[in-house]
Amino acid sequence: MDEFKCEVLIIGSGPAGLSAGIFCARVNRDVIILDGKELSALEKLKEIQNWPGEIDIKGKHLLKKFRDHVESYSENVRIIKGDVISLMLGMGVNMISTRTATITADVVIIAIGRGNRKEIIKGEESLLGFGVSYCPLRDHPLYKDKVVYMYGKDEEMLEEALILKESGCIVNVITDVGIEELPEKVNEVKQADIEVIENMEVIEAVANDEGIIQKIICKSTKPGSVENEEITEFELNCLFILSHISSNSIFKKAGIELDDKGNIFVDEEQKTNLNGVYAAGDCTGGLFQVVFATAEGARAGLSACKYLRQLKKE
Repeated sequence: MDEFKCEVLIIGSGPAGLSAGIFCARVNRDVIILDGKELSALEKLKEIQNWPGEIDIKGKHLLKKFRDHVESYSENVRIIKGDVISLMLGMGVNMISTRTATITADVVIIAIGRGNRKEIIKGEESLLGFGVSYCPLRDHPLYKDKVVYMYGKDEEMLEEALILKESGCIVNVITDVGIEELPEKVNEVKQADIEVIENMEVIEAVANDEGIIQKIICKSTKPGSVENEEITEFELNCLFILSHISSNSIFKKAGIELDDKGNIFVDEEQKTNLNGVYAAGDCTGGLFQVVFATAEGARAGLSACKYLRQLKKE
């Protein structure tokens, strides 16, 4: 696992996160921006006609301008790849983990956009830490000689399946697409005697009487299958989810206050209920417009720098 330290960690590389990064970098703060798998909503927009100074611009082109601006502060800003899987916040030094790195930061700004707010797999949230995990590399020693299922469809999932196999886990791969749609590394996985179960969506994780995962319930995604007809159950000791991350589950466990719609509560300075933790952009609700996201990002960056100045005096 890589280890990083910084003054300001910004979770998210959309307009709010990049705006916050610009304002922090301009006052020479040491900044890390965490760039996750999920595309920014701005990048998905075909065109924008209400950004001042641009009559008509593609979303991905505007986002690139934001990113180029941030990267011009290369002495102060590092952009690293990764999705947050756990946080320890508001207790002095903040600790954030991705699947491949641990980051410690004085201040955290959350700017993840809308994210995955609802649990995609029934039971996922309640079993997180009790047989459901987003981080195979961290948690696999707990499951040596035990049955684990890796759920996803990218090369990262396949690579980590091989690592877990070498570490002594009884590994299975389950994916909601056909084998022919997986990266070429699937051939290496099959050669390692790892079973690959294709065209199968995990819809529920079921606990035993002790509140620990016992089985998963899956539905066929094979073209032509009739809904609810092809249901399969698999018993296991751990489900490693690499297809998505439920951001709300992670933030709740970290103690961040959310409203009934899953938005992060912030005050007029973009501060959350935790000291040294701020949020900006679509994750706070409100008007889902690029201009509002960049404004909130700027305010969060300024507030974070103000907090840092006070912190350094103490």
